[in-house]
Amino acid sequence: MYAAPTNMIVSVAYNSFLAYGRAERNYAQETLTKHNDCFKSWILPHFGEKPVADIHRTDILAFRDAMVNRGIGINRQYSVLMTLKLFLKFCRSVLKLEGLDPAEIRLPARPRPHVQYLTNEEIQRVLSVIPVHTITGLRLRTLIVLLLNTGLRISEALALDRTPFELGQQEIEVIGKGGRPRTVFLNDRCLAAVKQYLSRRDDDYPALFVTTGVARRLARDDMSKYFAELRIRAQIDKRLTPHLLRHTYCTNLLHHGADITFIKELAGHRDIQTTAKYYLGVDKRALRRVVDNCINYEEATERPKAAAI
Repeated sequence: MYAAPTNMIVSVAYNSFLAYGRAERNYAQETLTKHNDCFKSWILPHFGEKPVADIHRTDILAFRDAMVNRGIGINRQYSVLMTLKLFLKFCRSVLKLEGLDPAEIRLPARPRPHVQYLTNEEIQRVLSVIPVHTITGLRLRTLIVLLLNTGLRISEALALDRTPFELGQQEIEVIGKGGRPRTVFLNDRCLAAVKQYLSRRDDDYPALFVTTGVARRLARDDMSKYFAELRIRAQIDKRLTPHLLRHTYCTNLLHHGADITFIKELAGHRDIQTTAKYYLGVDKRALRRVVDNCINYEEATERPKAAAI
């Protein structure tokens, strides 16, 4: 059984933590990026040269106080502390280091998330300002149609290959967060958009979404500027991102009566609590519809009075 040196410092154990997340826990790239950001911006500056075994409850209190003094928001505090908890759990269970029990780190209560989504009118504005006469415009429109009709995460969409679409498949399997596979259903609107885009491609690169010129798979970092420019052209007040389109997909399902458990499966959430946190009760009209359609007590008839004796 492997045991790390008892005086291992946080900055050294951190590299093992990331390697463990990639190799054994199959963390998604965005999860690894988030952990890396929490470490570099907060955890390493405060604990980097400190032995893991020497982190005590008072250190955590001082750490939290520093975040509060800097005006760090609750959600950011939550992410940093959750990363620290996972790291300490890894140190105790995998590296066999003595140290603070991660259960002693209390997470701040987060406000219920306010889910934004595009209305049908906003969707039409977005699609109408994309210049589809260019290959980059057609590519962007195809990506947006795909995200709106499948609920794919941007990393999942950019990992797709073109072959299933060329074969006319109506279902594809993707590997989501945590290495979990799920089935994604493609409707006619989605397939037609992809077919039009592929007909304009003059390369044989296997990826569905590729760069122009020397073809390579389109990367997540490539997308920020396109969505920022599109938001301005379409005059959308909300922050237009691929994840907003995913919220739009899930909210559209909810508005049209989809059960929360179906939304969970289609979105690829591991826990139904995640789905409920974002979408249960997001719209009063949906709740009103549930009450109107599902509450149907039969009126009780008055019992006859017993005869007098």
